Amino acid sequence: MDKADFLKGLPVYNKSNFSLFHADSVCKASNRRPSVYLPTCEYPSEQIIVTEKTNILLRYLHQQWDKKNAAKKREQEQGEGGSPAPPHKIARTDSQEMNEDS
Repeated sequence: MDKADFLKGLPVYNKSNFSLFHADSVCKASNRRPSVYLPTCEYPSEQIIVTEKTNILLRYLHQQWDKKNAAKKREQEQGEGGSPAPPHKIARTDSQEMNEDS
């Protein structure tokens, strides 16, 4: 079957679109060897690549927030003279009394 006969029945607006088609040029391109990555460093075979489930932007923002707050915490601790701060939460004593009543 000729190329022209094969393309003859296809719906085309511009017949000159297929005038430059050569099947020989397509075959020559496929004979080339594919490019191959050659590593420059030796990595252990048991090394496993694991992707993180958190978004890159969220991870970056959390890191920046942690850096900013770490600096503030250091300043507060130095300003207080290094004494530990009293706990913010105090255990409720009335909760035990409520459990004993029921």
